[in-house]
Amino acid sequence: MKIERLYLKAYGAFSERRLDFAGGPDFHVIYGPNEAGKSTTLRALIGLLFGIEERTADNFVHPHPQLRVGAVLATASNGRLAVMRRKARKQTLFALDEASGEEQTDQPLADDTLVRVLGGLDEGLYRALFGLDLEGLARGSESLLEGKGEIGQSLFAAAAGLADLRQLFGKLGQEADKLFRPRASTSAIHLALRELDERRKRAREATVRSSAWEQAERLQRQTGKKHAELRAELTNLRGEQRRLSRVVAHLPLTAERAAKRRELATLATVPLLPPEAGQQRIEAEARRRNAEENQREAQAALEELQRQRATLQIREALLAHASAIERLHHTAKDYRGALERLPRLEAELNAARQALSDKLGDIDPALAAELAPAEPLERIRALLPLPTTRARAQALMADHDAGSIKDEQLEERERALAGTLQRLRNDLDAQPSPMPFDALEAAREQAAAPGDLAGQHAQLARESAELATALAREAAALWDGSPDALIALRVPLLATVNEIGDRYRQWAEDERSLKDQDRILQRDLGERERELRGLAASGEIVTHDQVCQARRRRDDGWRRVRQAYVERAVDPDRVAADYAPEQSLPVAFESAMREADRLADLLHADAKRAASVESLRQRIAAMREARADLAQRFAALAMERGQLDARWAEIAGVIRQPDLSPGAAAEWLQKHALLVERSTRLETLRREQREIAVALTATRQAFDRALRGYGLPGLAEDEALSTALGRAKAAVDRGRQMATARAALEQRIAESETELRGVAAQRAGLAGKRAAWRERWTTTIAALRLSPEALPAEARVRLDQWDQLVETLNALETLTSEVRGKQATRSAFEEALTELARAVDEPVAGVDADQAAIALYGALSEARDADHRRKQLDAAIAGERGRLGQAETAAAIQRDRLAELAHRAGVESPDQLAAMEDDSARKRRLTERVAEIEAQLVRDAARPLADVLAEIEGEELAAANARLDELETLIRERETEVESAHAVDLEARRAFEAIDGGDAAAAAQQEAEALVARIARQARAYARARLASTIVARVAQAYRERHQGPVLRRASEIFARITLGSFGGLVMDYEDDRQMLLGQRPDGSRLGVGGMSQGARDQLFLALRLAAIAEHLQEREAVPIVIDDLLVQFDDARAAATLEVLAELARRTQVLFFTHHGHLCELATATLAADAWRRHELNANPVGD
Repeated sequence: MKIERLYLKAYGAFSERRLDFAGGPDFHVIYGPNEAGKSTTLRALIGLLFGIEERTADNFVHPHPQLRVGAVLATASNGRLAVMRRKARKQTLFALDEASGEEQTDQPLADDTLVRVLGGLDEGLYRALFGLDLEGLARGSESLLEGKGEIGQSLFAAAAGLADLRQLFGKLGQEADKLFRPRASTSAIHLALRELDERRKRAREATVRSSAWEQAERLQRQTGKKHAELRAELTNLRGEQRRLSRVVAHLPLTAERAAKRRELATLATVPLLPPEAGQQRIEAEARRRNAEENQREAQAALEELQRQRATLQIREALLAHASAIERLHHTAKDYRGALERLPRLEAELNAARQALSDKLGDIDPALAAELAPAEPLERIRALLPLPTTRARAQALMADHDAGSIKDEQLEERERALAGTLQRLRNDLDAQPSPMPFDALEAAREQAAAPGDLAGQHAQLARESAELATALAREAAALWDGSPDALIALRVPLLATVNEIGDRYRQWAEDERSLKDQDRILQRDLGERERELRGLAASGEIVTHDQVCQARRRRDDGWRRVRQAYVERAVDPDRVAADYAPEQSLPVAFESAMREADRLADLLHADAKRAASVESLRQRIAAMREARADLAQRFAALAMERGQLDARWAEIAGVIRQPDLSPGAAAEWLQKHALLVERSTRLETLRREQREIAVALTATRQAFDRALRGYGLPGLAEDEALSTALGRAKAAVDRGRQMATARAALEQRIAESETELRGVAAQRAGLAGKRAAWRERWTTTIAALRLSPEALPAEARVRLDQWDQLVETLNALETLTSEVRGKQATRSAFEEALTELARAVDEPVAGVDADQAAIALYGALSEARDADHRRKQLDAAIAGERGRLGQAETAAAIQRDRLAELAHRAGVESPDQLAAMEDDSARKRRLTERVAEIEAQLVRDAARPLADVLAEIEGEELAAANARLDELETLIRERETEVESAHAVDLEARRAFEAIDGGDAAAAAQQEAEALVARIARQARAYARARLASTIVARVAQAYRERHQGPVLRRASEIFARITLGSFGGLVMDYEDDRQMLLGQRPDGSRLGVGGMSQGARDQLFLALRLAAIAEHLQEREAVPIVIDDLLVQFDDARAAATLEVLAELARRTQVLFFTHHGHLCELATATLAADAWRRHELNANPVGD
């Protein structure tokens, strides 16, 4: 998949911004300085693919509902796909119109369409697999350091984008250990199991059965039944009271409704006209009057225009010949020019004829005498040399000049070669014979082959001394004995020390866990005790005062209902505003009645408080028992610590370091192992030093013999071998230079002799060519009217004379043609003027032709003005006739409209419309008031209108008020009876619960069941953690086995390139049966991940990530890789190398590289080919980025 175009239609600070990625290379560098919107564009891209975040902060310009980001995608399976993503909770994806950039809301797409295009990747997986940024690179580098380059974890972490794979393993292990460890009695599941046993024991002890319980239970049921019956009777009374209250409130409204309906019946025959009927009538009458006025005005204007039309006079002959008159007018300028130009042209023509005669005389006086200037020009042109003749003459002249120059050059070269040849022969005679140097060269190469043996011997001596000093210093730091005794010391295994350290840490963890449990128990115990004290000191949950207050509000509501709807002493709306502004008065009264009933019920519902107190006491006792158990475990832990200290003292005595902790002892053992290793290295250095000393002596002796054999001084005792090698090399170089110089002289002599013979042959060939040239020259210059002895310089002058003659002929022909043209212009103009004046009956006799044409054109202008005025009048007449017709039509339409309104209102004449409109408006007001009353009845009763009317039917206001008074007295009596019955029932309930262990047993059983559920949840969580750790380990191992070869090869190449050859590649090695990843230097030395610099580790992880991505692309469809400012900590050289690697990766998939740093773009320009990448500039309004 590739992104061809990204539409930032409305996102962040961007509006209608497009980024075009189509065509060209797939490596795109998107550059934007700070606050240009680089990070906004990244968030928009992720929001496009996976949905815009619910609480995104990119709404500071465009509100959430207007956020839009779209794209055109190219996929291998679905072709092109144009989509637009909006900010919403559902249906966020629509098709996109590429031409307009607008979403097509009639073409919704499934929200997971792009996830399917990405092969099922969600946002987290996509960022991990195909997202690269500086933070992820740093985490991956640290993970490599923590894992010490273990190859399986390194490869899988790089491939999956998991920079903290070891932390994931550690987190899963800690989560599982916290839940359950077989030998850790303080784990969460162990504690829950012990608490479950305690709860089950308490449930068994709390179960009781006796005859006293049965008697109390029977009494409690009887009192409860009596209380329920009284409450049911009270509820019925209150329901009847609410019904009658509604009747009293609705009776006045229903009476008004009946009166309005009777009044409506008197208007049954009046049609219900639209509210705008009166306005329609008034507008129709006004439009009719306007139309009649327009009709009168149009008739008067038409008569005036016809009068003006009759007074016009027009010369039709002039208009019929208008085009001819205009052409004559426009040619008058040419006519005047011809009259002025003819005398001057005739004088120039005569001068040109005389110049032609002079030019002929310069070439050949006989021609000037033979051809008079008045001869036809064609005859003179026939005398001109042909172009081929001129070309042949020029070519012969050029050949003559080139041959002369060539002969002079050859003659000079022949003299120079003779002198050079003699000098070279003299130099050769003076050269001495060279000596053979092959044996000395072979001896020198053999002596130099082992390298600088003396330097190596000195270097080894220095290293040995430094290492010996360091060993003594380090041994002294480790203990107070001799270094040899320290090296020979038998020390315990590092694993044993680590095991003791782990046990100390486990002991500390167990102690901390016990202290945490004790602290929690102590805190919970204090809270339960405070809760118990609070329950003992608290009063009733619902007080009698609250119930009385609610009843007073209820009674106040009933008083207001009686005043408003029964006695009609006050306005219902004003009373309701004081009592309950948000509700009608009947509804508010019913709410107050229900609230008073609810509080009365709750007043006696606090029977379970005693059960809560008992439960708290039992929990407090259990917590105190748990703290006693913790005290015993603290004692056992102290005993375990004593045993552990004794074992450690025994181990520390072996290494004679009794004061060290296990952690410090582990470090001491590591330093001891390093000391032993460096001691071995010291012995190796000393052995190599002795071997080099023997080789150096043998080499000096052999080379001394070779020097003396060549005639050079031998090696002195104090002379360094390198100095002697330099003397031998200088001697060999001198011999080689002498041989080379003699061979070069012999070669130059042979070359000079060959060249001298060639020069002589060329001079002989030139002499033959000059004779042939002379024959062609004689023939050619005769055509130029020159003698055979004429030189090339004379021929050049004669060709110039012929050229001047041609120019004079051309000028003469031009002047002759121009004179004839001017004469023709004068004659044609005068003839056209005479014929046109005759046709339009315009007198021109005795007038200059130029003035006659001007007068004729003026008459044409006057005729045109009169014709234009006639056309204007005709158009105005037609317009007024149309206006008159429109006015007549408009008046008729409005008369028809008034008749239609009268017919609709049922009257005979439009004059009767006003009275009918008043009756219709009255009928409409009555209908609306009836509807308002019915709506108010429905709103107050919250019931259908039919139910309200049915409820009121047959009721009388006085009877309803009397029944309400009676109900109020009955309700007060029943409330007192309910309270007394509730008190009796509460007392029976308390007596029953005082002897019943059933509640305590049930509470204990319920707590036990809750503990079982918690243990099940913890067991599932433990299984998930252990299973996840195993699965991740197996997946990492499977990935290593499948991809190790190709991924490592590719990563090795990339690592070498981006480190500029500082590392030659990557290799594998084994450490404690684990495959480790090492960097290999160009000289073959290896370096572990821990020895690399931070930058090298970053580049190693980047190489692994890029190699894993490349391997992934071989098996699946390509998806875009998104990179965010990855190279800011790379130097310029390594950043340039990384850009080259990314450009190569872009040949297989699209790479989008976002950056704030302009110098990276400059690096890309200097490093990459122009067709390997593309730069995109971001520029938005300032935003926080």
